[in-house]
Amino acid sequence: MQRALDRLLSLQVGDQGVLDVVAVGSGAIPALRRLLFARDPSGLFQARCRVVAALAALEARDVLLAFLQAPHACADAVEAAGEDAVINAAARALGDVRDESVFQVLLSLADRHSLPGPVEVLGGWRRPEALPCLVWALADDLARPAAEAALRQYGDQAFSTLTRAIDDPVCVAGDETESSRRRRRAAITLLLDQDAAGRVPDVLRVDLMQDEDAALSVLGCRLALAAGSPREDEAAARRLVDWLGQANWFLRAEIEDILVAHADRCKAVIAEHADGPPPRDDDQSRDAVALRALRRVAARFGP
Repeated sequence: MQRALDRLLSLQVGDQGVLDVVAVGSGAIPALRRLLFARDPSGLFQARCRVVAALAALEARDVLLAFLQAPHACADAVEAAGEDAVINAAARALGDVRDESVFQVLLSLADRHSLPGPVEVLGGWRRPEALPCLVWALADDLARPAAEAALRQYGDQAFSTLTRAIDDPVCVAGDETESSRRRRRAAITLLLDQDAAGRVPDVLRVDLMQDEDAALSVLGCRLALAAGSPREDEAAARRLVDWLGQANWFLRAEIEDILVAHADRCKAVIAEHADGPPPRDDDQSRDAVALRALRRVAARFGP
């Protein structure tokens, strides 16, 4: 057995070592458990992930659950990154297990710390009690893709939770945190992807259009235009035009695309603001930047 364990820990033949350890059978589980719980201060995680694979193949689910329930706090960022990778592997190894204890452990873990593995597996259950954790995970750059994929699986079932999320900024000293903005932006995008803009309360759409964060405001304008409310169309178009001179080049290009996509409802506002002589080439003022963008948009409208 020791030879099999040595091979599993090897950088060269580690994958073959997994097969060797599994061939040993359940007698290898205690040794694998010790290896799983032994953190590596260097942050290297590949060997412990292979330990997870071996334990999963041996159906040692109790060991994996015990690991997920154990404390994982690390003072060192490198060690913490390695620990997170092993947690992700352990959670995914339990992805096909439909047992209440597994669900509760993953739910508790995701409630404390947003990680792609637990979030991904929780999404597969499609249980409503997991929705708050999944929406909260939208704030985390690493967990967001898994959270978005999970929430798409819920479909209309996630609408109410997503709507509450976009109306629930987290502020510190009066300013919304960047993670809160990321969460709300992602929630709005998911609602747009679900063609649910018209069901978002109109008061909330209007408030989002006036948000001081450019990306959130632009998404609010997209919601208003997608909702098809004539009362909001002009306000959305004007707000988008306001941002053209202030936004970075990436967001400016997105605004131009939005205005073109909704040309039938934005043409009048564009024509009003695009009138006048072209700015000088060396003029980089906000008004000049906005006017150039508006002229590009008008040119894309066609005849």
